[in-house]
Amino acid sequence: MSPRRTPEMFDKWASTYDDMLEFSKESFPFSGYENILNRIVELCAPQPGMKILDLGIGTGELAKRFVDYNCEIWGMDFSDRMLELAAKKISSANLIKCDIGSKWPSELSNFDRVVSAYTLHHFKLDEKIGIIRRIMNETLVERGRLVVGDVSFRSFYELGQARKELADEWDDSEFYWAADTIQMMTRGTGIYVTYEQVSFCGGVYAIISSEHL
Repeated sequence: MSPRRTPEMFDKWASTYDDMLEFSKESFPFSGYENILNRIVELCAPQPGMKILDLGIGTGELAKRFVDYNCEIWGMDFSDRMLELAAKKISSANLIKCDIGSKWPSELSNFDRVVSAYTLHHFKLDEKIGIIRRIMNETLVERGRLVVGDVSFRSFYELGQARKELADEWDDSEFYWAADTIQMMTRGTGIYVTYEQVSFCGGVYAIISSEHL
């Protein structure tokens, strides 16, 4: 996981996080931010009563999009301050302080959808795969769906090219996604991954059990 990823860092960042996104959402690494969040919601196909978990809920920008669908919203984050801000945006949300990389409390189970936006790039590839497997095996109901939007590229080659072109802006302490690598790593594991490139540096993954194709 990213060595800079600490609750204290995100507590300090929380008060300016939304303003920062508004200022930088058309540049790397947040280009296409709004479209990515909206596409996550579309791929979830939310219905009233669905139980939805947002991993790394932050200030609640993604999760609040599910309020109008009358979904049961849950959020996990390891930052107290982020959770406080999320609670102001979504008063009905069930919010839990927990690090994604640690053991999850037992109540985080039986979700129709698990979503995440701009969070899992803090985890190395093997950690991402472990989180995906945990969600598919322990967190989702049968026919549930994991939908993730993040800094991502179609292939490991395209990621490498972007790293060269964006050298002054690239953060080597973070672990951006390459869709072909994720698809290769999950092949034959009972997990089916589709990917859509939304902006030049961001995309959305929809992940289901291959049993339900």
